[in-house]
Amino acid sequence: MRWIALLLAAASATAATPEAGERELHTTDCIAALDVKARDLARQVKAGQPELRPSLLATLDAGAAFIGHAYLRGERDEARSQALLDAALQAQKTLSDGELAARQAACLQEGAQLLSQTDFIGRAVISRLAQRRMERLLGD
Repeated sequence: MRWIALLLAAASATAATPEAGERELHTTDCIAALDVKARDLARQVKAGQPELRPSLLATLDAGAAFIGHAYLRGERDEARSQALLDAALQAQKTLSDGELAARQAACLQEGAQLLSQTDFIGRAVISRLAQRRMERLLGD
């Protein structure tokens, strides 16, 4: 989870704006949802379903795209980002399985869209971050 806070610094507002805005809460909700999905996919891959590796990487790419876009918007307060992420992960536990799956699907699609709008260098950075995260999740 530390990778999210370090890269994300997402969902942090300017020092003059202590309350989280709608955009940063949405970003954090998506990062949390995609993180849970990635952890689940990693467990399945490790349990003998290597065919899920591409889905795992796509999920990690989408999450990293949210992180990258938040970072480029100047959202770099690590402590604030981690607090918002922790809150999003807790709030997510109140969702039904169907609601969580719907959020994950929507966030995966939105993250892929963000990635498609990223320049070559940004995509390379996001890809590398996602690959490193996958290696850590799988113990490669």
